[in-house]
Amino acid sequence: MNLIEFIDKKENIWYLKIKVIPNSDKTEIVWLMDDWVLKIKSRWVPENGKVNLEIIDFISKNIKINKKFIQIISWETSRNKLIKIAF
Repeated sequence: MNLIEFIDKKENIWYLKIKVIPNSDKTEIVWLMDDWVLKIKSRWVPENGKVNLEIIDFISKNIKINKKFIQIISWETSRNKLIKIAF
């Protein structure tokens, strides 16, 4: 499954809503929830921002955009996150 299909694109700023399931076997997209939120597994436990860094790295590799353009703008300490991709 490619993340680009689920990004809300508004000119040069894109948004992606995700729900993170930490402490999994590997980082991967699980499924799309009813409210257009992607459920993504992360192999890290939620401590010291490790999950957030892993999610940013995963998104960067999946849509082939440099990590510097990706940031978590809402719910940084929650499982639900709003990601902003601006370039």
